[in-house]
Amino acid sequence: MKKGLLFSFLFSIVFSGSLLAQQYVEMMQDPNANYYDIVAEFESYWANRPQERGKGYKVFRRWQDYMAPRVFPSGDIKLPSRAYEEFQTYLQANPQALSGPRAGNWTFMGPTGAPSNGGAGRINFVRFHPTNTNTIYVGAPAGGLWYTLDGGVSWNTNTDQLAIIGCTDLAIDPSNTNTMYLATGDGDAGDTYSIGVLKSTDGGNTWNTTGLTWTTGQGRTISRLLINPTNPQILIAATSNGIYRTADGGANWTQVQNTNSFKDAEFKPGDPNTVYAAGTTFWKSTNGGTTWTQVTSGLPTTNVGRFAIAITAANSAYVYILAAKNSDSGLLGVYRSTDSGTTFTTRSTTPNYLGYNSNGADAGGQGWYDLAIAASPTNADVVVVGGVNIWRSTNGGTSFTINAHWTGSGAPYVHADIHDLVFLPGSGTTYFAGCDGGVFKTTNSGTAWSDISADLSIAQQYRIGLSTSNANLLVSGHQDNGTNKMNGTTWSQIYGGDGMDCFIDRTNNNNIFASYVYGDFQRSTNGGGTWTNIITGLSGTAAWMAPWHQDPTTATTLYAGYSNLFKSTNSGTNWTQISTFAVTGEVIEFDIAPSNNQVIYVVKSNAVFKTTNGGGAWTNITGTLPVGSAAITNVEISPTDPNRAYVTFSGYSSGNKVFVTTNGGTSWTNYSTGLPNLPVNCI
Repeated sequence: MKKGLLFSFLFSIVFSGSLLAQQYVEMMQDPNANYYDIVAEFESYWANRPQERGKGYKVFRRWQDYMAPRVFPSGDIKLPSRAYEEFQTYLQANPQALSGPRAGNWTFMGPTGAPSNGGAGRINFVRFHPTNTNTIYVGAPAGGLWYTLDGGVSWNTNTDQLAIIGCTDLAIDPSNTNTMYLATGDGDAGDTYSIGVLKSTDGGNTWNTTGLTWTTGQGRTISRLLINPTNPQILIAATSNGIYRTADGGANWTQVQNTNSFKDAEFKPGDPNTVYAAGTTFWKSTNGGTTWTQVTSGLPTTNVGRFAIAITAANSAYVYILAAKNSDSGLLGVYRSTDSGTTFTTRSTTPNYLGYNSNGADAGGQGWYDLAIAASPTNADVVVVGGVNIWRSTNGGTSFTINAHWTGSGAPYVHADIHDLVFLPGSGTTYFAGCDGGVFKTTNSGTAWSDISADLSIAQQYRIGLSTSNANLLVSGHQDNGTNKMNGTTWSQIYGGDGMDCFIDRTNNNNIFASYVYGDFQRSTNGGGTWTNIITGLSGTAAWMAPWHQDPTTATTLYAGYSNLFKSTNSGTNWTQISTFAVTGEVIEFDIAPSNNQVIYVVKSNAVFKTTNGGGAWTNITGTLPVGSAAITNVEISPTDPNRAYVTFSGYSSGNKVFVTTNGGTSWTNYSTGLPNLPVNCI
């Protein structure tokens, strides 16, 4: 009896712990959760786990790097989404900002699309024009709505003036295709919160608010937006705050379900009175979305992290569910209903279609972040699912084979992290994927895939490094899409993974320096053809985007920032520590005075240090800088005067954006007048 009780007790602890293992994921999607609590929960979860690929570790670290400076010191994760509102406030006070004359003469240099399969950037959804499937719309998490009129040969956007607007879905009126509705915000990673549903009556050229309007401070997201095909005045929005419905083209909305967060929704083919919606539970409406009933028959009710829904015109009674686990975001199962979502049966639970491996043998995944399922409109038994990779079933979800893989292992290459899968209307062999690398298309059921990101300009770039002798040669580090080189007008990926700080030797264009996350520094001596890892002697911890620079006088001397500053005199082959900073945290950025290479300024998020003898001695010159109100992001020294330097601040501390010293840090002057209350990344 005692052994049985002990076993039950231990099983309860282990099993319950498993279910709560990724609690940080739930916290990330709770706008009222505090950033610092989320990070603590994340660190606890990963403390004794290997950092495997495709398990969400790196996705979180990107989120953390973005959030940290913007939410300091409060930890309010809703703050970064204030950009849209702050920009609108700025425009009201400065209407000439968009229409007035510009002093600069700017030319777009790129990149567009995916340089050498490097990846264009993240796409949340793919949608087709109701009457012309060569017109396709895609949405980025912070880069707006894009469209192509030629099936993906070229792309354009009309949302540039909406300020870092994210979008998760688009609904087009089939009876008047100039009328369309945009679900704002990012429903997957929460890169941007929603300002509600926007409406256009001129084909997307201009956008206006509807009756479903939120402030980003409310911390809400919309994951799916449906328009009734027989009565386009009716729309349904699946949101983090329940389900909303309008019957008058968006003028007025009613919250028809207010107790759950929803990630997906679909109309039953041929019967828009029947609607399905799901988040961690599955719901059904039989009166056009006016009222809802939860369905549990045959579906899991524990350890559910997220559901995704697929329907098929080939059999309107079929409903497929792809479920990710709450415990590790791997596959929970694939389920199917043959009675219009009234009851479900389990089709498969293994292998792990949401993991990284092409054989599905690994555990876990990123189902909270990337989860997609689609069923063929011509064959109800053909189903494709997406997590890190894409899998395909021809027997109604009973078994799947790998259909596309991030590294091309066992299947053609498609960039990792699938956020949307959609069949071309009327086709059972042509389907599209929206992923972290852009838009991909297959016309033969996955035998071959093509990247149709073309000139999408949605890359998220960390750093740029310029040649000193060739104005048309540069390198650029891209989030999740490598280090890319522009040579003339041609872009190519020269190093993979997350591209971080990078630069070109100012004396030799063949010597290129690139980096991966956390100070994983690389050197190429043949223009990016091959690489050598150069981290010998580095110690401590480095920032997600660790800074490193070449000395302005001696080309073979490099400096790199970890917890302290390091110096190499042989182009990075070996490193020596040259500081012992009393302030904890990683070096965010530093600058070497062009007119005197013995003068170096180093910034951490809450301090500024300076040396005048090449690192022999350091002085804390933070002084009166408002480091208690905002986080430092950058430092830049005058080209001609080592005593004149500027530092920039992130966050939403009004008026604290740029500060200048003219006496080497003895005192600082606020230099922010005229800037909007937006984070400043660099100067």
